Amino acid sequence: MAGQIKGILCLMVAMAILTFTDGLSKYLTGGYPPGEIMFFRAMFVFIPIIIMTWRNGGLASIRVVNWRGQAARGLCALTTSFMFMVAVKHLPLADITAIVFSSPIILTVLAPYFLAERVGWRRWLAVIVGFGGILVMVQPSGGNAVLWPSLLAVMATIMVAFRDIATRWLSKTDTTNSIMVCTTGCVMLGGLSTIVLGWRMPDAQGFALFALTGTLQGIGHYFLVSAFIYGKAVVVAPFRYFAMLWASVYGYLMFGDIPGMTTITGAFIVIASGLFIFYRETRRGAEIDRRY
Repeated sequence: MAGQIKGILCLMVAMAILTFTDGLSKYLTGGYPPGEIMFFRAMFVFIPIIIMTWRNGGLASIRVVNWRGQAARGLCALTTSFMFMVAVKHLPLADITAIVFSSPIILTVLAPYFLAERVGWRRWLAVIVGFGGILVMVQPSGGNAVLWPSLLAVMATIMVAFRDIATRWLSKTDTTNSIMVCTTGCVMLGGLSTIVLGWRMPDAQGFALFALTGTLQGIGHYFLVSAFIYGKAVVVAPFRYFAMLWASVYGYLMFGDIPGMTTITGAFIVIASGLFIFYRETRRGAEIDRRY
């Protein structure tokens, strides 16, 4: 029981930290281009990664077996990061966080084709309901000013689903450390490539915020991994949705944003659908375990 509580607390801390870094990234988009933010954030993420690598076996723990899978995951993460940086500049933090919560729904749609997983009619029904929640948040009739950043956030979420598929492939051959190093390296190099488009030289405050954002993101991912080490996924995972609460709090404190009724309604539908899909997956996994 103590392990489950420790896992829940780790996940809640992880969500608080990672959502805060999203808020810092949104703040930075007001003065720096997306590629520059991606580069510096990824560069400082390497600080906690190096510490974790040193504690978990050194260079042997970052040995890569599946280079193709690492490249695919890195490309998905790079694309996701760029789309997210552009979208978060134009959307309230709570809105984009709620849209990203639809990734389990999109992953369920992709699972039969990329993971050879069977999806029953109940999960398909949850997917349909979940997409209804996405439409409520995206507001297709809200005009181009509202629509295009929301659609970009949805596209980023689709890439998150593909990234998670690549992670499942890689988990069979490569270590967590190697995945984090390769993915962070891809994002950093991708961000660096945009220097030809023009960067702004960071001042002392900007450089400090870059360092804070990257370091906190690395620490947040450490707590995220720890949460699933200490606690069972079936107990811990639903607390991931506390990020919506943190996003609302940070959005109000940092930018004065208050989630609208459409965001709250859509987020409720998406979260409910995601929780149901998670429940069906864990129940199906338990049934398979009983058979074997």
